[in-house]
Formats: sequence, C-alpha cells, structure tokens
Amino acid sequence: MKRTAAPLVALTLLFLTIAVRAGQNAPAKPLIPVAASTLAEQPDVYVGQLVTVTGAVEQSLSKSVFSIDQDKTKSTGRDVLVIAPSLNAAVDANGYVTVIGEVVRFSPEAVAKGLPQYQLELSSDLVTRFQGVPTVLATSVVNTALVDVARKIPPPLTPEEQAFDKVMKATGPAFTSLRQTLADADANALKTQAEILRRTFAENLAFWKTKSRTDAIGWATDARKHLDEVERAAVKGDWDAARAAGTSLGQMCQNCHGGYRERQDDGGYRLKELR
Repeated sequence: MKRTAAPLVALTLLFLTIAVRAGQNAPAKPLIPVAASTLAEQPDVYVGQLVTVTGAVEQSLSKSVFSIDQDKTKSTGRDVLVIAPSLNAAVDANGYVTVIGEVVRFSPEAVAKGLPQYQLELSSDLVTRFQGVPTVLATSVVNTALVDVARKIPPPLTPEEQAFDKVMKATGPAFTSLRQTLADADANALKTQAEILRRTFAENLAFWKTKSRTDAIGWATDARKHLDEVERAAVKGDWDAARAAGTSLGQMCQNCHGGYRERQDDGGYRLKELR
C-alpha cells in the first residue's frame, strides 16, 4: 500500500488540477469517467458531456489527432478519436493515456463548433472514415508518466517581459516583508523594504506608461502614494494608520494582478498579452 499511495495521490491531484483548468473558460459540467470501449459502444449517452477516458493509443493520425482503443494488445475496431489542438509531444503507440474533454460525434462541422480556433488536420479519406465516430475534443492528455502532453506551452518571454518579470519578482517578496514589518512595528526594517518598493513601483509605472494603460498607471501611482502614507504614519509611530495604508497598497497590487496577470497551465503566471 505504501508504494502505491504516492502515485495515486499524485494522479488524483493532477486530475483535479486539470479538471479545474478545463472548466475555467466554460460552464461547469461534471467530469464523467468512462471506458474507451463504453464510449465507443454508447456514444450518444456521452455526446456533449465532459469525460475522462483511459485507453491505449491505437494510431497517430496527425500532430493533433490520434485514436484510442480499450485493449492495447489487439484492435477491437471500436476506436475513439481524440483531437488535442495543443498537443505538444507525440503519444506512444499502444501506450495508455487518460484524456479529458468534451465528446462529439466526428464531423468537420462538429469539430469547428467545438474548437473554433482549430484547423482540422486530417486528410479527406480520414474525414470520411471517421464520420460519426465518438470523438473527444481534448483539453488534457495525460500519459503514464503523469505528464499532460496537451498542456499549452507559452512562448518564451520577450526581453521586455523578462525585465518586467524581474521587477515583479522583486516586488512580491519586498511587499511580503513590508507586511511583516508592519505587524512587528519595526521601523528600521520598514525603511529597507520601502526603498525596494519605491524603486520597483517606479519601474512598474514607467512600464505601464509605455503601454498607455491608464488603469494600471493609476494603480501604480496610487501604490506609491500609499507607500508614502505607510512611511509617514510609521515615523509618527501610528502603526494602525501605517497598517491601513499597507492594506490599501496591497489592494492596488491585487487590482493590477487581476487585470493583467494570467495563470499558465504549469501553474505559473505571466503578463497577459497586451493588444
């Protein structure tokens, strides 16, 4: 039992994470577990549902399309098609995968409706062959190594994004330390953290001015004002007022994060694409 507990816990946590991500931009649906053979035999029960289905890879058909079968030792002729637009690594023939996504009956029209940004990668003969076959429009494809090979990999940071990321990574720890110094009423430590934040807020403000984002400019400007209020109150020994200003300062950070930071599939964050 001890040897299997860790993998089972890891698998459960992985699927919970994937399920949350799959529902972030869609109405909430229950995640229905189903065998590949059952889905192949009774597709209409599951059409329109969000499922998790495990099966062996039968055949890779393109960079983003493959079929799965229940039995990896033989072909049953009851394939389930999987379309994973963000597939970033090849799936192994006869290797087991767990696929999460919405079920449709295959047709170019059904795929276009379910994946409007995706260009179908199948030849005309394969389109004809798989017409009506149960198909999972996959948001996740987890292999036996517990790697989601359908996880979207963001492009590398641009030099500008790298510089901004460095500023943010300096701001976060400094603000965390500032909150602790406010709790401890430590004037000397507060001065050190305030100096760091004053610099990073200035760099943050300069960045947003180049983007002409008036809301972010306002938050950065107000953050600096609240920092000044923190320092003035601390000098007077009014730590309640200093803590209140610190809370207002934190709200400015949260406003900006909510507007311009997005979570990636790997759990990290980066700046939203600015259009």
